[in-house]
Amino acid sequence: MAQPKGKLTYYCPYCNQKLSFFDGTIVKLAGRLHAEHFTCKTMIYVSGKLGQYGGIVGEGVRVREGARMEFECTNGACKANFTTSYDDNLAEIKLIDGEGREFAVIFNKIYGKRSTFIVDVKEKTLSKKYGQDAQEFQPDFDKPLNFFGH
Repeated sequence: MAQPKGKLTYYCPYCNQKLSFFDGTIVKLAGRLHAEHFTCKTMIYVSGKLGQYGGIVGEGVRVREGARMEFECTNGACKANFTTSYDDNLAEIKLIDGEGREFAVIFNKIYGKRSTFIVDVKEKTLSKKYGQDAQEFQPDFDKPLNFFGH
């Protein structure tokens, strides 16, 4: 089972916009919070280290436990939503490791839930899972899945 090795670089799976900075240690995503009477868009900076949780949101934005965040591409011409085709509570982005292998990084969109999955796109197999809430989504990975809308 292949796992990412070496330098990790994150990309939009639709337009290939590079999402990671500072040698792959920070990933920048556009985020959108929805409420009954408003929508708030902000940039979110999360760790590029797999299995590490938490992030920094734009000034003046406070995200509460249980809030659902929509993640989107930072490229203004793309703005693709990263929600998976098989679970509305998960988002996915592309990862290329130091050996040139492609993975899908699938993560929870609910603030406070900790689950991340690494899938080898070529083999279509789960390579690694992280987080205390990963078991909740395990059934998604026990069946054949399409990644990045394919």
